[in-house]
Order: sequence, then C-alpha cells, then structure tokens
Amino acid sequence: MRSKLELIADEVLKTTPATVVDIGYAQTPNEFLKNVTVYGIDLVEASAPYAKTFVCDLNTDPLPFGDGEIDTVAMGCTLAHVANPLKVLGEVNRILPVGGTLVVSSPNPNYYWENVLNIFYHHFKNRVSRAKHVEHFFEFSRYNMRTIAERAGFEVVNEIGNLFCIVKTSICFNPIRIPGIAYEIIYTLKKIASPTSYATFEGSKGIEQIPTHLYQ
Repeated sequence: MRSKLELIADEVLKTTPATVVDIGYAQTPNEFLKNVTVYGIDLVEASAPYAKTFVCDLNTDPLPFGDGEIDTVAMGCTLAHVANPLKVLGEVNRILPVGGTLVVSSPNPNYYWENVLNIFYHHFKNRVSRAKHVEHFFEFSRYNMRTIAERAGFEVVNEIGNLFCIVKTSICFNPIRIPGIAYEIIYTLKKIASPTSYATFEGSKGIEQIPTHLYQ
C-alpha cells in the first residue's frame, strides 16, 4: 500500500514543476519529491533534504515567496490545524501563477469511524488522541472543500482516498477511487483566479453577496 507521502508526491510531480513548497513538512519531510527544487515551511526548523526551509506561522505570517513565484504547493494535513484556512489558501494562491497546483490532504469528517466517535462521543472521548482534541480545528467534507477552494480561487481537479482500516483488524487499504470512504482525502487543486471575499445572505432579492474580510 502506497503511503500518503507517495500519493502526494505522485500528484505534485504530475505537473512537472521546477519549484515546490512543502507546507507543514517538519514532522515528516517528503522524500519522494525528487528531481525538483523543494522548499519547506513549518512552525519549527527541522532537518529535511530540501533546498531551503523557513520558519513561518501560518496563522500570522505571509508565505516567504513573491507573487506567482512557485509552481506547485504540497500541504499535508495542515488546514485542519490553522485558525483561518481561507487566509492560508489565499496566501498559497498568491505565490502560485494561474494554472499552478496545490495538493492538499484533509481528514474526512464522514469517515465511518469519525461517525462512530461523534455518535458515541462520551464513550470514546477519553480514548481519542489528545492531539486530535487540541490541534484539529477543522475537518472539511467534500462539499466544504469545494466551497473553500472556490472562494480561494481554486478548483478541485482530482481526489484520492487515503487509508481505510477496519478497527481491530489488520485490514487496511487505500480507496484511491472512492475518496468518500477514506480516512483522509488528498485533493489536487488548480489556481484559476484570485480569491473572492464575500458572505451570502437571503434578502428580499434572493441570495445576495456582501464584501467581507475573509483573508485577514
């Protein structure tokens, strides 16, 4: 079974990029990103086989690259950990050219075991990892991912299911072509425009839009 890092690298390298930024690399740098210039970004400095690494707080800092400077961005399970996912996606949009690619993975809130944990929360609450309780702010459904991607100027062009395991058995596989049942989904997004910043409400004229500051 191919690992998540291999699946992400496969999607990244399909675009034959010259430059890649790996956001959230520190815990596990992606050794499968080969024959390409890779930069790493994380909250902490860590050893990685990359051209250069940067310390950056995604909640407060801009990405340390110029507009349209990077061909492709890889971002593992990071959106679930930041306070303002739209702000992060807006920054990724800025450093990519139109047609640039973002490969991002996100936990699937509709994974069968997530549903079990939610339904029987009080039974399982002391058995869920502390990291999940204190670090996961967001989990996006497939509908939600398309909404947030569209607002940030992207379109979803591919999805890969990563990991399905039957609890208390050794049965595990990657439901690559059935992402809706996977524990985690890897999305490939293409930049098609600049981010749009608005909220909607239902007024006397139907659904209306008002400007907001989603990316601050």
